[in-house]
Amino acid sequence: MLGVGRLLQAGVALALLAGLCAGLPWALVRFVGWPLPDHLPTMAELGEVLTARLSTSLLLDVLACGAWLLWAAFLVELARCARDLVLTAGRPDSTWHGSPLRRVAAVLITAVVVSFVSRTALAASSGSSMMQTGMSSSVTTPSNVDGRPEDIELVRPPHDGVHDSLYRIAQRRLGDGNRWPEIWRLNAESSQSGGRPLTSPSLIHPGDRIRLPPTPRPVAPEPQRQPPPTKPAAASPPSPAVPPAAASHPGSSWEPGVYVGLGLAGAISAALLVARRRHRAGYRPGSGRRGDDLPVAPIVYQLHLAHQHAQTGLDEFDVADAEAAGDLPEPETRLELGEAADEAAAKLALDLAATHGLGLIGPGSHAAARALLLTTVTSTGHSEVVAPAADLRGLLGLPEPGAELPACVHAVDDLAAALARLDSPEPPENLRRILLADAPAGEPDRTRLRHALADGASTTVLLLGQWHPGVTVYVDAAGAITATSPGPGEALRGRRAFSLAESATRELFALFDAAHGAQDEHLEPALEPTHGLEIADPPCLGQAEAQAEPVTELTVDTEHDAATPLVLSVFGQPTLSWRPDVTCPDHKVEITGRLSARLWELLLYLALHPHGVPRAAIIDTVWASRPAQDPAAVLRTVLSRLRSALHKATSPDIGDLVVAQHGRYRLEPAVVEVDYWSFADAVARRRTTTDDGQRAIANAAIVASYGGELAAGVEAEWLTALREGIRRDALDAVAALARDRVHSDPESTLELLESARDFDPHNELLYRDIMRLEHNLGRHDAITRTLRLLEARLAEIDETPTPATIELAERLRGLHVGIADPESKRHTRYGENTSAQK
Repeated sequence: MLGVGRLLQAGVALALLAGLCAGLPWALVRFVGWPLPDHLPTMAELGEVLTARLSTSLLLDVLACGAWLLWAAFLVELARCARDLVLTAGRPDSTWHGSPLRRVAAVLITAVVVSFVSRTALAASSGSSMMQTGMSSSVTTPSNVDGRPEDIELVRPPHDGVHDSLYRIAQRRLGDGNRWPEIWRLNAESSQSGGRPLTSPSLIHPGDRIRLPPTPRPVAPEPQRQPPPTKPAAASPPSPAVPPAAASHPGSSWEPGVYVGLGLAGAISAALLVARRRHRAGYRPGSGRRGDDLPVAPIVYQLHLAHQHAQTGLDEFDVADAEAAGDLPEPETRLELGEAADEAAAKLALDLAATHGLGLIGPGSHAAARALLLTTVTSTGHSEVVAPAADLRGLLGLPEPGAELPACVHAVDDLAAALARLDSPEPPENLRRILLADAPAGEPDRTRLRHALADGASTTVLLLGQWHPGVTVYVDAAGAITATSPGPGEALRGRRAFSLAESATRELFALFDAAHGAQDEHLEPALEPTHGLEIADPPCLGQAEAQAEPVTELTVDTEHDAATPLVLSVFGQPTLSWRPDVTCPDHKVEITGRLSARLWELLLYLALHPHGVPRAAIIDTVWASRPAQDPAAVLRTVLSRLRSALHKATSPDIGDLVVAQHGRYRLEPAVVEVDYWSFADAVARRRTTTDDGQRAIANAAIVASYGGELAAGVEAEWLTALREGIRRDALDAVAALARDRVHSDPESTLELLESARDFDPHNELLYRDIMRLEHNLGRHDAITRTLRLLEARLAEIDETPTPATIELAERLRGLHVGIADPESKRHTRYGENTSAQK
């Protein structure tokens, strides 16, 4: 009966198609005829027709013309629909969108296609199901070769320069590297050997004990019993396979419970940049301190990465070749931010909260309130959050005793105290106040809150509970706004609210504190520096050299008899140039723009590792945020693209830029000249030499070869620590040279420090020493200019000069004009130090 019904359905559809395609034009020709005139009408004839009364023949001709146009349009849509069905391999769902004519054509042609194709598919599926009855699947578990419990994994030591990571552990033990956030959530702040806590997912040490999430043990399938040959039995259909559970798609990251917009992600990226600058500004040149990078929480890194993906997108390689090479990650691991409509809804919600007050109810209200709170804090220059302590603990999950609050959050006793703080006269200029509390239950508090909103002050009111005088929205567990109170909030209905988990909110507040909060004044000037300068003070015994990484490899031979065809500069803005004629090395043609972002990433990584790196290190470091399904194919594809792009931009005769020897990939020194290699060679010579003169020469070479920030403008997480380490190598060389020259040549020492100021524009130590040298050299007018420059630089990271720096500048200028200073006797001038030493 099912087959007969399908045949009848196909017959009806074919009849309708034939009627529309052939019957309609036949009827028009048979009963109406040709509707258009047989000659081009004159102006007189047109005027006569337009001024005459509408006749029946003219009406039929007009309707016939419309019918002919409609018939032609239907044929076009029918042809397009048939073409789309062929291109989409018979999936009819893709043809059901468009104009009414397209939908009619899709219905008819789909009825025909499905009626015939489904019979073939049913026969094929029945045949394949018979073949699958004799198949069985087996699941293997990781072997436990060393007797450890299966839920504990020890971090492995480095092998061939490849360090172990949570991603590799998840890939090794769980079968999916993208499950590393589960491992991190299970091991965050866990105690390791020596009592050291695990504070960062990117910083694990060999021998650390990593707990693994529980995995269900596979059940061995029972052996199938073969039926007796003398009693054949009908084959039963196989049981349907249970589909895997759909992975959660949080929107902006892998972190569960997080869904935010591009605005908040951009604010997080900006705050991370400022926090890193402020953290680096506290480095004391010459101290040799390393390994103190700013810790970055996983949610911060993920949202920063999401913002980068949204801003840069995918280059031509990503779009065209990544899918073929197996480079695109699974949809569950791709980062995406909230839709534009959801971000517009969040802005509307904040506007309503500032004018009427916004009440949030439902199982998703707390997560939505946290996201709105962070969004409004980051969208205004200065903000102050006022909240009752009990409500704040319930929202942020803070412990009861002595909870450390973010700098912009002020906890009060109750709602009445919060309203009293909002009523304080004359708030600071451009200050946005945010009230976060449970909805008031008493009429006096409701009246005071309505008056605060009616005054037009810069106050945003976010309430947990119903707020009848304003707007109330219901947020379900999935974050969808399913109901609103009547009025201006109805536009929010049906949108998805942004959401943040408790732990993610605390970590983001911690980042904003690091970027904009008050810092300890740890850069106090030395009262009597040994050499007249702070950075010239020698580091603690063995500190600088002990913390420097030992050089275990030979330096790169950068001396060539002939110039290389390519020149790569990684200091400052990365550039790649080509010498068409190597006998004229000064003639260069820049080909920087001929390489895509993906190719530049690989080129920079190989340039910064002149001795070569294994393939696994390239995949795990450069493309750690985009885990590939087939890493080997990805690297081969990228190298092929790099070779092809260079040959098109230059000449095929330049040779291979990247060579592979003994499993390690590196740049060929005979093909390319890299400015970083001279810098790395000088650093290696400084670390290995024991002669003071050779060390001074090496320090001078380091300063001369350092051309500014490493790969300026390139945002990559693997570059962060490397960029800072190289910058500190240059600053340490400046400090060592200043220590050697401060007595014999103060003029060159001043020039040296001014050049170092470009390396580290936010370091107060350099500015203080520059002011001391300007005072010693009699350039007292320059002290004020140096202080003003410091103020401008520190304003870039929301900082101001410390009182110690301002006091130093005033004291030096006071000594010039002869003003007595109580502390002046404790501070010795450079000339006095020099004469005393003589």
